[in-house]
Amino acid sequence: MSIEDVDGDFKKARAFLLAYSTLILLLWYFSVDLRAFSFLGVPIGIKDNIKNVHLVAAIGNAYFLLRYFQKAPKGSFKLSDEMIVVFEDTLKALVPYAYISRLNSLMRSVVDSKDARIEYRTLEKKVTMGHQLSKDRTSIINFWYWGNADLARRVEVSIDIGFMYAKDGHKQVGRVEDERIIPAYTLVLICQAYAFVKGSLTTSWFTDYILPVIYALAAIGVFLNAWWRINHVLLIC
Repeated sequence: MSIEDVDGDFKKARAFLLAYSTLILLLWYFSVDLRAFSFLGVPIGIKDNIKNVHLVAAIGNAYFLLRYFQKAPKGSFKLSDEMIVVFEDTLKALVPYAYISRLNSLMRSVVDSKDARIEYRTLEKKVTMGHQLSKDRTSIINFWYWGNADLARRVEVSIDIGFMYAKDGHKQVGRVEDERIIPAYTLVLICQAYAFVKGSLTTSWFTDYILPVIYALAAIGVFLNAWWRINHVLLIC
């Protein structure tokens, strides 16, 4: 099957999912009587199992959601390249400030003087993440799972610092090379949250792949809740 066919099937599956989810949400919001409706111009009245009509509607939406997952192109639910770039840029911007004491101590160890004045010249930063080392860690399922210590250690920031300092009345050049910092879990989480929010607003990844799933699950949840209230809560009352 060609890429065009796969993309076309996915767009159809997404359209059906969004249309059906919107329809049942409208029926729920406006309290439409589901016991009687028209299908292709033919009026249909429901006589039996009326209390389960919301459950049937929710199951129908679950089917469209399953088809949506089946037709989604491979890699659809992984973070886009743009969002990964935002995450890396944010991490590279924050790490030098968060670990300024550690970096300053390293520079002082090169200078071997506590009182020497240090002037920054170059600051190069590189981020290495888990998906660049071994297993792919960019799945949306694992996006918020950085509480795992092993996974957190896979995020490293390598820093090279070039600086000048005065010693014995002469200016000299010093360097700190390939200093590897494993950012704290909290810092990584902040960068991820920022990347997720910014990427969701500035790229189509969230609205194309994630939002339809949330929308469908909300519709299914609403109708399951309505079915539960009719068959359990109201009957008990």
